[in-house]
Amino acid sequence: MIERNPETVTDQRRWRSLPERIKRVWLLRSVFTDTAVILICAVLAIIFIAADWWGFWQALVLGLIAAWAVVELATQPLQTRYSYEFTRFSIGQRDLKLHTGWLFRKSVTVPFNRVQHVDTKQGPLLRAFGMTSISVHTAVGAHEIEAIEDAEAAQLVDLITARVLAVKEDL
Repeated sequence: MIERNPETVTDQRRWRSLPERIKRVWLLRSVFTDTAVILICAVLAIIFIAADWWGFWQALVLGLIAAWAVVELATQPLQTRYSYEFTRFSIGQRDLKLHTGWLFRKSVTVPFNRVQHVDTKQGPLLRAFGMTSISVHTAVGAHEIEAIEDAEAAQLVDLITARVLAVKEDL
């Protein structure tokens, strides 16, 4: 039997999910993207036919791309539901943990002593739904909490920044 030393046991993590409204953002983003792909395929088909470039390969490639976009659009509600269920984050005393993905899952632990800076982003869709994304930058890249309520995002940035400073002072 292995005894656990209380000093080595990590703190209990409180895993948090994104706001439910992110599902609508994901759906709208997919509708815009897939509709644009379908329209581009249609415009290219018209241009190829008008320029007499239409052939088997053009029809095959454009047809496959358009079919992929239609399937993506049709399955997006299911993908959104599962993505939401598997997207979580946790802010500990010394690190940030992110879990994303439903089919291809990814877990990332970002130690606060490796953080270079924290910033926020807000595109038109997130702004329309009152949400902000938080990016935590390290030397190897950025890690993102995809959407948080606007007011809470500022508090989380302050919390992460304070913990980064506290951990770096301990070194």
